[in-house]
Amino acid sequence: MKIKKILLVNLPFEKIYEKTSLKGVAPSTPPLGIACIAASLLEKKHIVKIFDLNIYTTEKFVKELKEFKPDFVGISFVTPLIKEAEKICKLVKKESPNIKVICGGPHASSFPESSLRETSADISVIGEGDFIIQEIVNEKSLAKIKGIAYLENGKIKVNRRREFIKNLDELPFPAYHLYEKNKYLVPYAIAKKNPVAWVETSRGCVFGCVYCNKSCFGKTFRVKSPERVVEEFKKIKELGYKEIHLTDDGFTTDIERAKKICDLLIQENVKILWSTITGIRVDRVDFELLKKMKMAGCYRVYFGIESGNQKIIDNIKKGIKLEQVVRAVEWAKKAGLEVAGYFMIGLPGETKKEMQDTINFAKKLELDLAKISITIPLPATEMFEDLDKDGKIKTKDWEKFKFYSTPSTIYDHPLLSWREIEDYYKRFYRAVYLNPKFLWKRLKTSIKDKRIFEDIKMALSMDFF
Repeated sequence: MKIKKILLVNLPFEKIYEKTSLKGVAPSTPPLGIACIAASLLEKKHIVKIFDLNIYTTEKFVKELKEFKPDFVGISFVTPLIKEAEKICKLVKKESPNIKVICGGPHASSFPESSLRETSADISVIGEGDFIIQEIVNEKSLAKIKGIAYLENGKIKVNRRREFIKNLDELPFPAYHLYEKNKYLVPYAIAKKNPVAWVETSRGCVFGCVYCNKSCFGKTFRVKSPERVVEEFKKIKELGYKEIHLTDDGFTTDIERAKKICDLLIQENVKILWSTITGIRVDRVDFELLKKMKMAGCYRVYFGIESGNQKIIDNIKKGIKLEQVVRAVEWAKKAGLEVAGYFMIGLPGETKKEMQDTINFAKKLELDLAKISITIPLPATEMFEDLDKDGKIKTKDWEKFKFYSTPSTIYDHPLLSWREIEDYYKRFYRAVYLNPKFLWKRLKTSIKDKRIFEDIKMALSMDFF
């Protein structure tokens, strides 16, 4: 087997947040997905570098191409960054048409053919790329590699999907050592210590929310063993990272497994801060688990709540009850955890009444943090398909599908004007964050943690009010 050189590229993620209210608190972390792909290639003795365009300039990227002379360039991207991906593809091909460009990630998995049509990439990876990338770089015949689309004589060929990886313990430890960790910074609002690393303990989500794209990891819940998870925590700490954010779609899907992970973290005295920043479900926790999480180093839980109206919760097929939200929040507070909630506004079926219900509910919960986003129908989701069938999708210019932006150019809400949705979006933040109870609690925490000036700076960077 010939040793190859691969340059993996992380696109400028801040482009997703630009011109939004949250640009002041956009996090900067070493991307986990690229670290996983790098680890798989290193396992086969290839030479791998990671280039992060969130840290370095395009000019430096071109210089890296000239000096490193990679055989392959890998680019992972989400839907709004497809034009950024094409910019990088063009730079690569300009440097050398012989460099093979591989694209992957949620958009490539959802739209492998259009990813090749809309960029100058040669190969599109569909789904989990951990082992697919090894076969591509080892120059296995493309026709025989499951889970890719590729160009052949100017035509796009799409192979059969690869089966999901069943035993996640087989995966190598993510190559976090390739990052310059101290160049990343997560704002104090969402991390107590820097640098921060992501840890994945499972893949797949068995639930059916209409707004969620499952093209990469699917609906089958697959896990790393508790022992493997704790080993990753230890290695992250050994590399000098100070905090861990879990990236799972469902860390607590199996409550007993989550408890076992916590037990081992406690028994082995790992002692590193962590949080469930991608969200956990209120119907998949109990008080015992939340207590164990606190003892194991977790300091904040994020719950996916979405709405304060049961009819809307049912419309989006969330599968939870508002009583479960109240109970889970109470348990988490009792366990000594900070509690954050994720909400959405402009969901299917909403009117001004339901949006106000969400505001009232969020205020009633007295959360430590609350974040609301205006609903965007992401491609390859049930919500997108339904709106498209009804003629409500106005564009398929993927660059416009940016998180936390006003999607007035993307689609028409069936019952609400965008002015109304934007108004209630701002009302939500005013109601939650200008609540005297919240302000007093936040002030005490800021003084205690000696972060009051950071809080003031963060508040001034937002335009919710």
